[in-house]
Amino acid sequence: MKLDKLKYWLIPAFWIVVTCLMIGQDLLVYSLDEKPVSWPHILIMKTKWLLYIPISFMVFWLAKKIPLVQPKLFRKLVLHFCISLVVSSIAVFFNSLIVALLAKYFLNQNIGALFFLKRVFSFSFFNEFINYWLLLAVYKGINFYQDYQLSQTEKARLEKQLSDTKLSALKIQLQPHFLFNTHHNIIGLMQKGDTEKATKMLIKLSDLLRLSLKENNEDLVKLKNEIHLLELYLDILKIRFEDRLACKILIDNSLQEAFVPPMLLQPIVENAIKYGVEPFSKQGEIEISAKNTETQLMLSVKDNGIETFSDFKFGIGLMNTQERLKNLFGEETSINILSNAPERGVCVTITLPLLK
Repeated sequence: MKLDKLKYWLIPAFWIVVTCLMIGQDLLVYSLDEKPVSWPHILIMKTKWLLYIPISFMVFWLAKKIPLVQPKLFRKLVLHFCISLVVSSIAVFFNSLIVALLAKYFLNQNIGALFFLKRVFSFSFFNEFINYWLLLAVYKGINFYQDYQLSQTEKARLEKQLSDTKLSALKIQLQPHFLFNTHHNIIGLMQKGDTEKATKMLIKLSDLLRLSLKENNEDLVKLKNEIHLLELYLDILKIRFEDRLACKILIDNSLQEAFVPPMLLQPIVENAIKYGVEPFSKQGEIEISAKNTETQLMLSVKDNGIETFSDFKFGIGLMNTQERLKNLFGEETSINILSNAPERGVCVTITLPLLK
């Protein structure tokens, strides 16, 4: 909330509270001294605090018109010093005048305004002068805090914008990575004269592209949608590898509605195919599974191909996935790569917050 809007109700409320506290202090003194309470006297003498309502508005207005910032800061300080002398004098004058008038009409006491002015001036002028600068400091402090809040908001906005830009860039990198491979496979099939397989692969690729373009507009998608996209990708691979590739997808129905980043599993599966299936003549097996705790979702991709864990390669798809997860979830996510020992192959497990 801007100071200009805040001050209209906060300033009067503050000084009314201060006035009530000062009245309460006088009542306590009367009580301790066991003297009868003189309400007119108390109320008249405490009207001084209500005068700070217009004074505060005046000081805040001056602080806005003559801000204590560079350039010409020294000149502005001198100007405020002169103004503070004038404002302090005006405050003392009106306080003396109001008290003298109220005393005459409510206490039947003829206190000369000039006499009261001299008395108050000698005791209160310095206080009024200090109060002017305190009000100036309060205005400066509130503005400083507001500027800080605005800078933090702007910083958060820029960080979010940068994070979104990085995520978009990572998504863009993921698509060509498997598109080029599939494109080369289609060309290879056509060169061999196997147009039927090439046509099937092209149709599956079209479906995959249509779905991936739709899903990539979102930061998070339902796991069932991610699995559907992955199944289209695996269908393309099965056309290429035929009996050399066997896939299992073990996802409990209770996790189908959980949210994950789009294209999360595809680069992990692609990495498993490239290093765990493609180099070997035997049948490769890929198993995709999911389990959960109360707060976390764990997605695993397991293959049976790589002979030793040291043969595993951290490809660009896996690195991009790790970077995307870090940007989305920070320290709440991790990627663990473990050997399937004593069996062959590796298991890549992604842990992220369980979002439904």
